[in-house]
Amino acid sequence: MAEAASPTYENPLRGAYSVRKGEQVLAITDTSCYNLPEATAWLAENLPAAGEKKTYLAALAGLGLNDPEKIFNKLLAIEALRVKEAHSWKSGLKALVSPKIRLLPAQVQDKALLFLGIKTSGLNRAMKLLIWPALMGIAWGAWLLAGGGYKLLPAAAAGHANGLAILLITFAASLVHELGHSFAAASSGIGLRPIGFSVYLIYPVFYTNVSGIDKLGLKEKVLIDTGGFILQSAFVLLLLGFAAVSGNASAAEAVRWIMGIVLFNLNPLFRTDGYWLYKDTYSELKHNRLMRAVHYVYLTAFMLFSAYFLWFVFIRLGRIWGEAILMLKTPSYFFSGGYRIVLGAYFIFVGLSGGVRRFQEGRDEWRELIGLSKSVK
Repeated sequence: MAEAASPTYENPLRGAYSVRKGEQVLAITDTSCYNLPEATAWLAENLPAAGEKKTYLAALAGLGLNDPEKIFNKLLAIEALRVKEAHSWKSGLKALVSPKIRLLPAQVQDKALLFLGIKTSGLNRAMKLLIWPALMGIAWGAWLLAGGGYKLLPAAAAGHANGLAILLITFAASLVHELGHSFAAASSGIGLRPIGFSVYLIYPVFYTNVSGIDKLGLKEKVLIDTGGFILQSAFVLLLLGFAAVSGNASAAEAVRWIMGIVLFNLNPLFRTDGYWLYKDTYSELKHNRLMRAVHYVYLTAFMLFSAYFLWFVFIRLGRIWGEAILMLKTPSYFFSGGYRIVLGAYFIFVGLSGGVRRFQEGRDEWRELIGLSKSVK
């Protein structure tokens, strides 16, 4: 009988960004964080990134440690080591539906701040100082979006905006937004956080790993949830000031796009910043009767919006199906519009998957809320 293949293990903490907290070390990966004793963090950094059990046992022995088998099992128990997931159609499908692309590691942010002479310990004061400029930026930007702000930008209103410049500025503002979350996390004591790119429902999005936020108080949670808006709105104020002085129409028009994204992020019915701000607030105040009543209203709106979203996706599915039939009948159409079919089918697939998950989340929260309401009566 053939011997079963030995599983391959991986070390998710190898190369992780680390923050010292007394005698503990907070190790931050792309998707999670681990609160570890200093000795365990040292071990993880010095063990291979991947390999079979015998590879890790040899590495542990090479570090001069007694009883490598016991230490290996302990590392498995705390998930400092784990069995490497084999590539399968399920993992491939998961990566297609919810891709995770690293853009800006925490280590790069740390080095950039050090180069600028900024210590992470000073970020808390900096974030607080930026609140007032941020409020000015979001107020002026909202007025511009509503059509009135151009009165303060007469030169920009008369100028010609460049599409590529608008796109690049809007992209930069989105990265600034994610840096705001990362800086707020660092100022709250849980370290700088990696920034990545993914797809949510049918929308491409940037995201910041803020795992571990659940162990913080409400004040710190709110700062992290709104940190993106604080830094982004201060950036908007700079753009508006530049547009006012230089008459640059691209900067002014980019602000309109950025403010549209801000409004999208504030919507608590999407899984964006407004959602997490509401969720973190509710989790802290859910034993309050009034807060539970508000949550009933919120969940009703959440489920209705989810139903509307699925209807919206199904309508688009019909259009994509029609274009696919046209492409089959007229193959030359593929070269002029085929890319729309491929991209449309992809985003519809992701949207349907995300819409179903929303209903599952809503159902689970309804059950939790009903159980909580009964337990406090």
